[in-house]
Amino acid sequence: MKRIDIEQLRQRLEMQRQEVRHFLGRLEHEARSADVDSARDSGDQCVVSLSKESLFERGSQRRTLLRLIDAALRRIDDASFGICLTCGDAIQDRRLEALPWTQFCLQCQKAIEDEVGANVSARVPSSTAETWRRVG
Repeated sequence: MKRIDIEQLRQRLEMQRQEVRHFLGRLEHEARSADVDSARDSGDQCVVSLSKESLFERGSQRRTLLRLIDAALRRIDDASFGICLTCGDAIQDRRLEALPWTQFCLQCQKAIEDEVGANVSARVPSSTAETWRRVG
């Protein structure tokens, strides 16, 4: 990739990192709000429990994305951005533009997903999984 393209991707990654951090802050606030002690019947407790579980899952997905973004920014800094961590080949520009935090070329990503199974796709936010399928 050209240096200017990498700088544009860095800016996108930094903006996405900021958005994810903001989202995590909102989730944390929602989780604290759900903890407000008040008299609840068993139905209310079930709803609160499901809400907390949903908040935890969304937070977990976003923290994973945040780690991927931070790792991509480190790879930009050490000039290894765009190189597959598994095989060492260049990652296609189109893939990097769609998923700038990606660590693997398409061939290695497919091999990892085949080895791990469908659990990889089930654990990422649905919009990210859909992007992976489109970029494929």
